[in-house]
Amino acid sequence: MAVVLGSIALAAEAQSADLYRYVNDKGVTVLDRSVPPQHVSRGYEVLDGDGRVKQVVPAALTPEEREAARAAEREQQQRRSADETLLRLYSSVEDLDRAYSRQVQQIENLIATSETGILTLNNQREDLLSRAAVQERAGRKVDPQILRELAEVEAEQQRLQRLINNNRQDIATVNDTFANRRQRLQLLLAD
Repeated sequence: MAVVLGSIALAAEAQSADLYRYVNDKGVTVLDRSVPPQHVSRGYEVLDGDGRVKQVVPAALTPEEREAARAAEREQQQRRSADETLLRLYSSVEDLDRAYSRQVQQIENLIATSETGILTLNNQREDLLSRAAVQERAGRKVDPQILRELAEVEAEQQRLQRLINNNRQDIATVNDTFANRRQRLQLLLAD
């Protein structure tokens, strides 16, 4: 009787033992009591005694896949951080619109200041040209100081014009940035 019970216990234990299904080097699916170490990284399935899948162990990621997963995680973290900052800065779309208007107005004020500077420099330039013309009409050489001042005025006008152009590009950048922020904030606030 003890031998029969022992045989039944061994048979039950053998039937309940897990089996492993994996693909070997030749591409053949193998069913075994263990997975050889060289095949573990390819992934395998754990089957119960009745042949049902209990667990699927996925294949190990390649270095490229691991880097792609890390990059995706970093990108997702940056998005979460940007969203948190956006929600911290603006409680509504109207808040964002007011901030946009203020920023554009500040840049437009810089442009207006530069344009006023150019007009002032135009007056100085005209005055210098007039003084140089008077000297030439009198038959004298133009004073080198007038020529230096004229060159400085023209250089400053060019600098201010570059500044105006840069400020106009800044407005275009602000428009794009705030349009993207507005769209994202609407999406976040809708949730």
